[in-house]
Amino acid sequence: MKFLRDNRLFLAFSIPLVAIPWITIGNFHLLLFNFPHNRFEFGGFAVEMETYALIGTVVTLGLGTTLIAALSLSRFYCGTLCPNTFFAHLFSLVKGKRRRFVTRLIGFILIAVLSSALVFSVVAYGISTAELIIALQTLSSAGWLVIVLSILMIAEVFMIQGWYCAYLCPYGAICAILPIEDRLMYTYTDPEHHCTGCGRCVKICPIPDLDIRAGFDIRCIQCGLCEAVCEKTFAKLPITSLIHLPNRSFLRAGGKSRGIFIAIVMIIILMSGSIFFLSDTNRLDSCRLENRFLY
Repeated sequence: MKFLRDNRLFLAFSIPLVAIPWITIGNFHLLLFNFPHNRFEFGGFAVEMETYALIGTVVTLGLGTTLIAALSLSRFYCGTLCPNTFFAHLFSLVKGKRRRFVTRLIGFILIAVLSSALVFSVVAYGISTAELIIALQTLSSAGWLVIVLSILMIAEVFMIQGWYCAYLCPYGAICAILPIEDRLMYTYTDPEHHCTGCGRCVKICPIPDLDIRAGFDIRCIQCGLCEAVCEKTFAKLPITSLIHLPNRSFLRAGGKSRGIFIAIVMIIILMSGSIFFLSDTNRLDSCRLENRFLY
């Protein structure tokens, strides 16, 4: 199926992301920021950490990973690995007046289920899956967190998806302000003026008021929908799409500067040092110490 082929990298990325919270090694998880029990579990081992240290660890890893992705993958992440782009592709298959009501309904239900499953997986990095299922059944705070975040994500997909990507996404903001000149971006080239002016590339774009034909726009999330619709426009002609993605390695998507490599190394060093500091057992004053046997 073409849809699965086009989104194979996202599926390869998301399947481990969803599976990791379920994996346990011995008595502990493969990766879990266990807030209910004040411990950080990694690779089958566990270290007791106070609540604020756990929060600091999550923030450090999240911010560091985001910066590394922005410097190395840049907008390649937006167009290939971001769930929003996957849902944009899926949404494009079922929306439209020509689609049957049943087809659209099935598509909307599928998107809602996938969004909820993704939210559940993300929250499960902070509480074990078994406890999270119980929290959903008893409607405790963790259960309500999953429900509220699921509703917000579903609403975002159906109502403000492109607007969120263009103006609210923190990752997009970081990519926009980083001084990277050599970005992996879709480009429009039509030296022989083959464009029919149908405007389908603008209509299908999830970003409001973005016209790929007007040139570089930092808001572009590289979803590739414009390229796909342009290919369909010229399907019966000996002309390929007028919109192309540069044929470069995605590892070079953020640029080729040596300074970028040095920055990534420095971020990794700072992340490692920060986590080591936060995991210091002398910082357990506010921890319940229910897992003292670990030491």
